[in-house]
Amino acid sequence: MSEEGFMGNLYHIRNGKDNLKEMSFADQAKEVSNFLKHQCNSENLNFLIGSGASLPAVSLMSWTFDGIKQKEEIEPYLGKYKDSNDIENYLNWLNNAIAFYGEEYEEAYPYQLAFNTTKDELLKTIPRSYIGEMDASKGPVLDTLENYKDFYRNVFSQREFKNKTPLNVFTTNYDLFNEVAMENLGIHYSNGFKGSVNRVFDPYEYRLRLVDDENRYKEKWSTLRRYIKLHKIHGSVDWEYNDELNSIVQQKPDFKDNTENIMIYPTIHKHLESQQSPYSELIREFTTNLQKPNSTLIVIGYGFPDDHINQLISQSLNNEDFTLIVLGNVCEEKAKVFVEENDDRMNFHFIGGSFSAQNDGHHFANVIKYLGGEREDEEPE
Repeated sequence: MSEEGFMGNLYHIRNGKDNLKEMSFADQAKEVSNFLKHQCNSENLNFLIGSGASLPAVSLMSWTFDGIKQKEEIEPYLGKYKDSNDIENYLNWLNNAIAFYGEEYEEAYPYQLAFNTTKDELLKTIPRSYIGEMDASKGPVLDTLENYKDFYRNVFSQREFKNKTPLNVFTTNYDLFNEVAMENLGIHYSNGFKGSVNRVFDPYEYRLRLVDDENRYKEKWSTLRRYIKLHKIHGSVDWEYNDELNSIVQQKPDFKDNTENIMIYPTIHKHLESQQSPYSELIREFTTNLQKPNSTLIVIGYGFPDDHINQLISQSLNNEDFTLIVLGNVCEEKAKVFVEENDDRMNFHFIGGSFSAQNDGHHFANVIKYLGGEREDEEPE
């Protein structure tokens, strides 16, 4: 279909029904926009951001896996993942095979080679530099970074000043677009690390809040309005395991040839089999925040590949004061399963459709458009 002849069509599924049916496209877009803007003032607002938000700078992991499968050191050792697009569980499967044979034994070698190759190829797809240069390859990176910056600008433009509870942003992405966007915009955030010389992971950092002490002689100090708690629940390209400190540390994301110690799930348990893993702590933060009164979770760019996360979200729907909003494609296999399992819940909203192209109504760039500008019930400044 040509762009000239394209007519958008959005849907908003709630309790098994499409609330936008028989509306004009303009009215559909307005309804979605006002609904999302209103939800930005939830008392406890949470976002779950998946790999779809980092397109086009970072390829979807399923696409990356398709390319990796063609390598000669991988193809014979795919096992049940030959027709799967789940690269993270494939890495976990390889880890288990290595543990079964024992790293020091010859039988483990091809699985170790497949593991190292898969991890290295995955990490190659993730940018480490986010600074503009006279380089055509930086185009997708800078475009994606602008999307993230616009997203945070628009969220805070809709969140009323009186609502000072921090945003919780959970992401399964390994890239640094969230951090760079926040720093570019001067947004304060905590990512669970403390220290300066040695940035060590400590989940207690999420319990702390920053305050503005300009009016410190008042009875109450003012908490910062633009403050975010960032939870990278699958690790990050700038996390490494430090043998001397026996901890996860945050490093500068330079281009290192040795990626062995870069901490991305599910490779982190190699170092932390007998310790409490950051992954379990971050999942606990996810669960705790979804259980808070009057909480909202808005899901963007996430295709429901992680069954454990999906289960925690489903369990939260049992709370009547919890609201789940998923922007996705109901035709995608795992998203479809999640909708079918939960579409009778009154507190579950699934939004998607076509905005300016087929099945793009849930794309990050269009979510940003929904969140832009004033709400319908507000006067422009």
